[in-house]
Amino acid sequence: MAQGNPFPFPLMPSQAQGLMVESHSESDTVTIGRAIGEALRRGDVVLLMGELGAGKTRMVRGMAVGIESPVPARSPTFVLVNEYRGRIRLSHCDLYRVAGPDEVEELALDERLVDGALVIEWPERAEGNFPEDALLVEIEFGQEDNDRTILLTPGGDSAAHLAMRAAAIYESLTSMRAPQPDEQAEAQP
Repeated sequence: MAQGNPFPFPLMPSQAQGLMVESHSESDTVTIGRAIGEALRRGDVVLLMGELGAGKTRMVRGMAVGIESPVPARSPTFVLVNEYRGRIRLSHCDLYRVAGPDEVEELALDERLVDGALVIEWPERAEGNFPEDALLVEIEFGQEDNDRTILLTPGGDSAAHLAMRAAAIYESLTSMRAPQPDEQAEAQP
């Protein structure tokens, strides 16, 4: 995970400083994204950080499911912003190819928050162009190929509420999940 916080967020009280979730498959990462998507409200901003191939776009695919978009999310690397409509509008921005903060300013991303939510991949390429009250989601590779450690850090009250809603939804989604065959065998005496 990145050393220190790359964004000068005023962190919440210690009980809300961050949530850590383990993902052991692409499906887990999509489920975590779905929980965030179901929790999203107008004006919410999610900043996704992680190395290439860490699962940022998979996370957004889950968010698109969570907002009930009929269109599956795909990487917007070459168009910069994709939009998904569902119960709210989700704008998905990938800043990997931008030259810097000035180019991001031209995208007028803040205007997308009026009637939707915004998720941004590679936000470190345009530091300072986003509201401080955003949910920072860092995805780090784990020990095994499909393992990921996902840390959600709120930058303010709204982001903290988003993280808490997403955690509750994630708990609900995973408690409804059917046990896998190997888990059933372990549970039997």
